[in-house]
Amino acid sequence: GKRVFFGDEDGSLRAFSTRDGHTVWSTPLAGAIKAGPAYRNGLLYVGDYGGEMSAVKARSGKIEWQAGSQGLSFSRSGAFYSTPAVAFGRVYSGNNDNRIYSFDAKTGELAWTQSTGGYVYPGPAVADTRQTPPSVYIGSYDGNIYALDAKTGAQRWTRDLGGPVIGSLSVIGKTVYIATFEGTTTYGFKLTNGERKFQFKTGAYMPVISDGRRIYLTGYSSIYALQPVKKEPKRGNP
Repeated sequence: GKRVFFGDEDGSLRAFSTRDGHTVWSTPLAGAIKAGPAYRNGLLYVGDYGGEMSAVKARSGKIEWQAGSQGLSFSRSGAFYSTPAVAFGRVYSGNNDNRIYSFDAKTGELAWTQSTGGYVYPGPAVADTRQTPPSVYIGSYDGNIYALDAKTGAQRWTRDLGGPVIGSLSVIGKTVYIATFEGTTTYGFKLTNGERKFQFKTGAYMPVISDGRRIYLTGYSSIYALQPVKKEPKRGNP
């Protein structure tokens, strides 16, 4: 039957039946689970506050693999608060040790890490477009958003938003959107080079979403629906 999955503060990842709510399985991980799990091809990927990224079979709760984080210093593992993204054969996630991680989705082998200047709370957005290579877009508490090559972790571009980035990013069309925690403004940057193309007066933690016609964003106590404005053609001089 159908199931829902979530982790809890005691460090267990649980599966519940949507039919009657009974617990199908419960799997203990390395620490409190504050990140949402991601699902792909029968596996759940989730990080925990014990510093482990785990791949767990959705059907049985069996752990397929676990991979550790590097931590801020010797014997101090990092904590995963970031909800992972699964794409291009990899698992991508931020960590409270100021790093962004990429693991092989099948084996858990570490592919690369990229350092930032602060906690990486947000979940990453991933995209592969005609204008860009497969890329990871993610923010950091250091106030920057990072566009990284998904294969190597190399920086394609960064932009300083002037304050902590806590919420997740969204890629819609040719633009990546992010809302700032302080100043509560939503920005949009071109995927190709990070040029700012959009700015709106409100925003907070939540990513922008779209139904293909409009974009929708939230502030602390508001919801906005925005739609594209067609520019009037320039008229020649009479």
